[in-house]
Amino acid sequence: MVDLSAVVDKLLDMEPDPIPEFILLKEFKGLGPDSREYQNAYDRVCGHRFVKEIESGQNERGFWPPFHGYSEDTIKRSLSLGLDKEHPCLRKASYYLVKVLNNEESWDQSEKQDNIRWWPEMFVPLVSAAMLSIIDPHHEILEQHRHRWASFTEVAFSQGNYDKQAESKAQHDYFGFVTKRTIPAYGYYNLLLLAPTDKAYFLSDATDRALVDYAMNEIDEIYYVYNRPLSELVPIGTEKRDSRDFCHWLRALSLVSQFKGWLKYKERYYEWVLSQRNEEGLWELPKKPRRFDFPLSDSWRTRKNRIIDSTIMVLRFLDNWKLY
Repeated sequence: MVDLSAVVDKLLDMEPDPIPEFILLKEFKGLGPDSREYQNAYDRVCGHRFVKEIESGQNERGFWPPFHGYSEDTIKRSLSLGLDKEHPCLRKASYYLVKVLNNEESWDQSEKQDNIRWWPEMFVPLVSAAMLSIIDPHHEILEQHRHRWASFTEVAFSQGNYDKQAESKAQHDYFGFVTKRTIPAYGYYNLLLLAPTDKAYFLSDATDRALVDYAMNEIDEIYYVYNRPLSELVPIGTEKRDSRDFCHWLRALSLVSQFKGWLKYKERYYEWVLSQRNEEGLWELPKKPRRFDFPLSDSWRTRKNRIIDSTIMVLRFLDNWKLY
């Protein structure tokens, strides 16, 4: 296994910009908030123009309209830049999400579905709970939502294989209406919400393993994340394939890698990712992906910054950091 600490030291020697520097110190060097170095580095992040842009776009209610899509990406970007849950932007977003889950707020947004109840009763609470879970994974209001979606997942995999009909029936029975569009256990928001935390698991071991096996071997995509099978190894860049596919694939793997069942797949995929390093032992995406965690550096005009940001993305995956 590659010494990741040596990779981190190499990046720090490259004198990264304030945000990637803070990420490296906090996430990989173990620098804690009690130290003056941490506080100084975090102050530089909070004063950065990327963060100021996030602050200026947030409305008084606590989100960035429209919620579905833009607010979600902004929350994920805020976390990827290193902001903690006590930052004013994330604190206000959390407060807003709790109000949505308590039916005291709304998204001011809707989509037409085959059943009018699908959006407000199924989709909005699931997405809102998933977004809150990545800001404040231990918030007490999440328990009921995790229990709800975990129960559907347990039904879906009760026989060891995915049973869409049983899952749909469970959702119809629970919500009290029929809709053609039930929400699958391997969906993006389900994976976010049900990923284990440092304090709790939400699925049985057997269901956890069955879910991971199905995601890795059977599905053609994770909607909103990656539109190809996860099992296919993706190169960081070829003449025929856009290098940006690599980071979307890595994001999909990172969602699945949070579950216990990932352990049987870990070695194969980590070895492949390690093989995608350049001659300097680092990773480099030639093109900036359209994704919430790019850029971290002030600009992508220099190769140095491209390497730093690309390598941090991979380090987060290898270190089992959830890429949202």
